[in-house]
Amino acid sequence: MKNAFDSYVSQWMVSPVFTIREDAPLAEAASRFDELGVSELPVLDVSSRLTGIISRADLLQAGRFMRQSRDRERHLWLPEARVSEFTRSRVPVIRRDLTLGMCARHMLMHDFRRVYVAEDGPLEGVVSSREMMRAVAEARIEVPIESILTRSVSALRAKSSLAEATATLRADPSLTLVVTRSAVPVGVFSSEEARIAREADPGDAVELWMDASVLSLPIQTPTHRAAEQAYAARCRYIIINDAETITGLTSGIGFAKIVAGQA
Repeated sequence: MKNAFDSYVSQWMVSPVFTIREDAPLAEAASRFDELGVSELPVLDVSSRLTGIISRADLLQAGRFMRQSRDRERHLWLPEARVSEFTRSRVPVIRRDLTLGMCARHMLMHDFRRVYVAEDGPLEGVVSSREMMRAVAEARIEVPIESILTRSVSALRAKSSLAEATATLRADPSLTLVVTRSAVPVGVFSSEEARIAREADPGDAVELWMDASVLSLPIQTPTHRAAEQAYAARCRYIIINDAETITGLTSGIGFAKIVAGQA
């Protein structure tokens, strides 16, 4: 093998995989997401065969957030339905004997954040963008994080209204909004968060609906150091700054670009 990225997927996959049965109620899926801290679950039938996937975003789309007037906290209302009714049948599956580099190229080509390892049998494991982070960290890749940033970002103050945030995204759907407090990045608000907040009070502060799993790093940070920190903090986004100016961001899938390019 030339490098770690030429090693087999079987050496990098996470196993066993957390799953949910297709006949489980949506409320059980919600509890599983909260308990496990994952964003997606593979769905199995009564024979333990992989039939689809359901994500936390799918769940949030199925329900809606309600606010209790007394405590002002959000509570997710879900219909009395089964997981199978909201399962996506397109499952990204790969073989265990593919290299990690080939897996990364597959993820990039199809815009997958994770792929499942299975071949004519039971579900064996999963490889996600977190494994791509781990691979980059272990390989000590020195190229600066700037090489994988996306520049379609705009800053928005945390106290700005949800109406302002959604109007900005409607005007330019390619944008991702970096939410700041005292000029410090504290979250991200994208079209995904806008869909989740579709029935919210337009006067709500955007910080109530942002994704707070972010890390802010200087533009010249080596990718292996960025990967180490993001992996440890379980961050979904890395906000990239240059002398305190936000220049862009990257997500876990950005590290798949490194793996695919170096393999």
